Amino acid sequence: MGIPGMGGGPYGGRRGGGGNESDKDRQKMQDVVNPTRALTVAEAKKDVEIDMFDDQERKSAFYTDGRKLQKTKDSSTQEISAHWDGNRLVTDEKTPSGRKMTRTYELSYDGTQMYETLNLTRGRSNSQVSIRYVYDQADARTATSSQTRQ
Repeated sequence: MGIPGMGGGPYGGRRGGGGNESDKDRQKMQDVVNPTRALTVAEAKKDVEIDMFDDQERKSAFYTDGRKLQKTKDSSTQEISAHWDGNRLVTDEKTPSGRKMTRTYELSYDGTQMYETLNLTRGRSNSQVSIRYVYDQADARTATSSQTRQ
């Protein structure tokens, strides 16, 4: 199902709000708002780099130390600037059309789920859209053991 004004939609074809977007831009936006079916999280360097791998073997490297990020031509790896807000990992990004977008990642209180909240601005009216994805821990024993190490 599409998001109104972002192309697609349950009835097929494009719907309002597309403006001058190309098919490539619309596809990039769909890649942003469509969740991955599986996500693996790895802490590469304590509180400085968090790596996430999706079910398509794409890597997102989140850096929280303010470093200058490399622009990669490789679509399988993406470097993203992030910061910690308490126990939440927060990014400030841009959509494919250049609008503001923020992602927030946080664990549930018991560590068995991870919440990803996507906030973005869309359309000429700059309306706010918020989408929340919930990922379940693949093995609850792993979540318990990793929580006790912290």
